[in-house]
Amino acid sequence: MTEQPTAPDGPLEGAVQREDGLRDIAILLLAAFEALGAEHEALKAEEQEATAAERRGTVRRMIQCVTDASRTLVCSTDELAKAYGLREFGINRQMAKGADGYDYSPLLAIGDPDEALYETVTYVEAAVQRLREAYKQTKKYPTLAVARRPQEMRDVLSSLRGALTGLSAELVARHPAEDAGQLDPCIASLSELETRTCGVVPAQASGPTADAVTAAILADPDIARAAAAALERAGTGIR
Repeated sequence: MTEQPTAPDGPLEGAVQREDGLRDIAILLLAAFEALGAEHEALKAEEQEATAAERRGTVRRMIQCVTDASRTLVCSTDELAKAYGLREFGINRQMAKGADGYDYSPLLAIGDPDEALYETVTYVEAAVQRLREAYKQTKKYPTLAVARRPQEMRDVLSSLRGALTGLSAELVARHPAEDAGQLDPCIASLSELETRTCGVVPAQASGPTADAVTAAILADPDIARAAAAALERAGTGIR
């Protein structure tokens, strides 16, 4: 039986970690892409029901922006898959060889994982921009600039934040001086967009404690009688 080679510590171990990072980014981009479907569906339904032409036009513009964002997320995932595959195959601008064994530059090189990674970033930034345009307020219908499916849109925006954070780490690992903080404004804009368009989920009231209910029953005969009647109804199945 042939022994399987053991991966040494050092650079190879770091490469594996980077590949894991790309997989995590891909999962986040896919999650954002999938979650956009519910919002697009809701906007399409609203377009059909809108009676005012200008309102319908605003919703139609939002639909187009969400559609464009979805398409660019498809492109970003494709580019990320290319970057991952090139790394996995160990291809990094491989060149043809001349008779002497040296690189032969007149022919094209094969694959550049870093270039594919930068293309991924460009597409994700474009998707964020289109979402920002989708929910840009208009003078006549400012209230339309909100998510129709806020929970799904929170998932979209948080997934994009995570993907951009991962991409930022990938870029900084290659060019710390050039790429540090490059994606911070885009990441911050996603948080602002979520706050503005998805609203805040109100906290559920915890209600009175058991001790507070007991004290109220003991302090007020009317409450005690009402509680006794409610328990009796519950026990007999009467509504």
